[in-house]
Amino acid sequence: MNALPRTSPLVRSRTANPNAALLCASLLGSALFGSALAQTAPLAAPPVTATPAAAPAPPAALVNPVLSFDQVQQAIKTSPGWRSAEENYRAAQYNLDAARARTGLSLSVGASAMAGKTPLDGGDYKAAATLTGQVGAAVLPWGSAFDPLHAAERALSRAALDLQESRQTLLLTALQNYLAAQSAAAQETLTAAQAALAAKQLDAAQVQRQNNLLSLEGLLDRQGNLENAQASAIAAQANREITQRQLLSDLGLDVGLNLKLVLPSLAALPDAPAPVEDLLAQALQGRSEIQKAASQLEDARAAVVSAQRDRLPGLSANVNYGELGGTGGRSVSGSLDFKTGVTGAQISFPLKGSETPLPTSLSLGLNGSFNVLGSAASAAIASAQSSQRSAELALQSARTSVELDVRRKDNDALSTRRLVEVQQTALTRAQTALASARARLDAGLGTALDVQVADVAVQNAQTNVDQAVSNAYLAKLQLDKAAARLNAALILTAGAKP
Repeated sequence: MNALPRTSPLVRSRTANPNAALLCASLLGSALFGSALAQTAPLAAPPVTATPAAAPAPPAALVNPVLSFDQVQQAIKTSPGWRSAEENYRAAQYNLDAARARTGLSLSVGASAMAGKTPLDGGDYKAAATLTGQVGAAVLPWGSAFDPLHAAERALSRAALDLQESRQTLLLTALQNYLAAQSAAAQETLTAAQAALAAKQLDAAQVQRQNNLLSLEGLLDRQGNLENAQASAIAAQANREITQRQLLSDLGLDVGLNLKLVLPSLAALPDAPAPVEDLLAQALQGRSEIQKAASQLEDARAAVVSAQRDRLPGLSANVNYGELGGTGGRSVSGSLDFKTGVTGAQISFPLKGSETPLPTSLSLGLNGSFNVLGSAASAAIASAQSSQRSAELALQSARTSVELDVRRKDNDALSTRRLVEVQQTALTRAQTALASARARLDAGLGTALDVQVADVAVQNAQTNVDQAVSNAYLAKLQLDKAAARLNAALILTAGAKP
């Protein structure tokens, strides 16, 4: 693809978006694509001479900024989609912190006050105030108090997988749209050249018609070719604007920026894929779908254990020591619930001592309970076991889907590489035809129009080669993602040509 001479872009943009202004200020460089679209007025009837009208010079604010692979990679990290994925992960982290706090050491203090009159008819009112302190923690690892903590840990691991998947998807989508915008800019240049060629062919046809060397039908065919070329050029220009606005949207910038981006980084032909069996083995170990399905299976198994635990008798032990014979005495107590795994201790200290000394006592207790009637434990266990079987099937389905996805992406990667070879051969043929046309022109056996036809054919072939290479590069990245071997930090730089 032929590049135009480099021009100096203007730094200032007309947007009020600070991110857009910062990016546009950093995107200084030179223009790679962008010959002006050749426009011609439609012909009413032959033999009107059709000459492409020169496109008006763009305003200063529309000078082309440069956007490279590296700049896309940096800008995408500030996009709303990227920040939203990070916030979802932070929410899971906060949930885990809360679960840890609930199962960790807890301490609370309190106070109580009371007044009483005994006997009611002739006694005096007596007031008492007591300070209390309580401490508790989950200590038995099999207790139900740890279930929310383990569930939050598994949820955080799934959130981490979702975050990684979101980042890779955002980067690949941005890269795909980058290359699409790049291809659209090249297509715009090509269609402009095709429109200019069609205009010259129509001029030559009009001369032939005036010399009675071409029929009216032939002249109308040339006019139709020009009109089609002009329509294609206008459509290519609109498509280039849409794809560039889509790229700006991916980066979280103002899509209303009336800019024509210059995209200098070109994708390079990737290496051949690794053997599919190696890719499958890595995918079955590392794909997020499989890991999340395995995590959800752990949730289901934990739900079965929890339902079975609920059917067991409740058992707790407690100990009390202090002035237990009346109210308002000093005392210390402790308890341990074997079912929940939570232990606690409490201390009670009156602000004013009792007028009559209270004896010091020690009591030990063991409590047990068993639900005889009205329990739904059996139904809860059956439901949890059904959910576990469903999770096992979901894991099997995820493995099958991953295997099919890897094989499909591997086939796409191999097919796109073969298409590159086909397009490169077509480019070689077009270049050979251009050299022959120039030789015939130099020998006086051809015309400048023949050379221009061959030159446009070379531009078309080069555009097809670049598009095929981009497709092969994207297919290889999609295969790496499917095989869980994609390095997100290198997505946008590994494929760039030096």
